[in-house]
Amino acid sequence: MTGPAGRPEELAAATMADRRAQLEDGLAELDCGHCGGVVRVKKNSLAHTSIQWTADAVRRCPAYAIRDGCPHLRRSVEAAVADGWLEVPEDPLALPPSPAGRSLSAARGLVHPGA
Repeated sequence: MTGPAGRPEELAAATMADRRAQLEDGLAELDCGHCGGVVRVKKNSLAHTSIQWTADAVRRCPAYAIRDGCPHLRRSVEAAVADGWLEVPEDPLALPPSPAGRSLSAARGLVHPGA
């Protein structure tokens, strides 16, 4: 939410909308290729995957661990990305590839003092 805080009920509604967007928007159902459990998943970047485990998926999965999730499901997510079924958004913070012979600082447009 941006801008000044409004009345308490407006702030509460905006907070709920932000929470709903963060927790639900962009999630797709994906079944594990190993146990068939269905989770809700979204790729936020190549390195970040959001997974919401359903109670059914937790019951079905013999490899589920609260801290680590499931290695079989991880492979299912990777396969969905490789197949193009699960999209990875473009990273807005990614740097363009560095041209040959130029430093990373030069590629970013940074100039060091005394250079």
